[in-house]
Amino acid sequence: MAKLLVLDGHSAAALAFVRSLGRAGHWVSVGSNRGIFSAAALSRYCQLSFEYPVSTDNASEFSNAVLDFVRKHKIELILPMTDWTTLPMSHCREKFTGISKVALPSHETLELASDKYATIELAQSLNIPVPRSWLISSMQDLKCLGDLSFPIVVKDRSSARWVGDKAVFGSVSYAYSREDLHQKVEQRLSAAGDVIVQSFAPGIGVGFSCLVLDGKILIPFQWERIRETDPRGSGSSARKSVALDPRIVDFSSELIIASGYQGIVMVEYKKVLDTGEPILMEINGRPWGSIALPIASGIDYPCHLVDWCLEGKAPPQEIAYKNIVCRRMVGELAHFDNVRRGKPIGWPLPYPNLWTTVAKVAMPWYPGVRFDDVWLSDPRPGFAGISNWFSGKFNKRQGVSRS
Repeated sequence: MAKLLVLDGHSAAALAFVRSLGRAGHWVSVGSNRGIFSAAALSRYCQLSFEYPVSTDNASEFSNAVLDFVRKHKIELILPMTDWTTLPMSHCREKFTGISKVALPSHETLELASDKYATIELAQSLNIPVPRSWLISSMQDLKCLGDLSFPIVVKDRSSARWVGDKAVFGSVSYAYSREDLHQKVEQRLSAAGDVIVQSFAPGIGVGFSCLVLDGKILIPFQWERIRETDPRGSGSSARKSVALDPRIVDFSSELIIASGYQGIVMVEYKKVLDTGEPILMEINGRPWGSIALPIASGIDYPCHLVDWCLEGKAPPQEIAYKNIVCRRMVGELAHFDNVRRGKPIGWPLPYPNLWTTVAKVAMPWYPGVRFDDVWLSDPRPGFAGISNWFSGKFNKRQGVSRS
């Protein structure tokens, strides 16, 4: 079995990878940003953990710390999990040549997947449905837009982009009027230099994932969101596996192959409520937060990825998977907290009912349910994560009350 290093130990994807690879018999270590809570490092399947310099503050110091660790412990494969580490590791991948492999696609493909506007342009060239989108580089660009329907989405083209060794974090927000749009665009132009303005697409969040090798789509999987951490739109706190939709399979395959991608990848859509038409949102060219669902359903992406990276072993073309529900307890708590605050002013769509949400979130288990984080066979990460969530809420309130 191989010696592996999973980065971004704070992330849900890291915990899913550590558990999957550890159960398969691999020796798994976990790296995380200095000073951040790392659930994956608490797993019984983590053999060794270490903290590296904050990757988004100093990419060079981060990569040098990782290099020292893999040399010392003879790591065979490094697995970056989030945008905090994928691009920094990709930029310096030559440092690791002959020392350790890095589970990343080509740098060009990774940059395309991390650029939401470039992804939209590629999808449009392939006749894949996308929301109306405008790249705004100046306030003059904003003035040129015609009539707009509100709310409208204001989001950065990347969740993190690097200026030198330091990251500028992206954001996603909603504007409810022209004045609100003007203010939010001005803020993002000042911080990042450009921003995407995009029509709002109400609907059900749908994900498609696969392992792609040499232009072949292998072990496809699909799911739908049941609840989102932020009911207006965000990552899911609960989701279910569903049968493959041929339209989504076709759209995703075209987009992934055109991008030249290699490795595991997820494509996100919104399924429009009244028509059921899938509209592309983005590509995740890295492990995604809900990857515990396909693993629990019978498609173990982490193990298949490691087998391919280290042995060149390809998985089957398809694997029949179970239809189950996965919940992330910390996400469910955040979903409840958002619902408890009430419907945001200006939000035009139905909003979850508080007492219905209480009943759904408080239900500890029912047949066909798994949890991403809370495992009785590996209890520390899940329960420590819940404790950390409540501590964060308490400390935030204490800070507000003091100010």
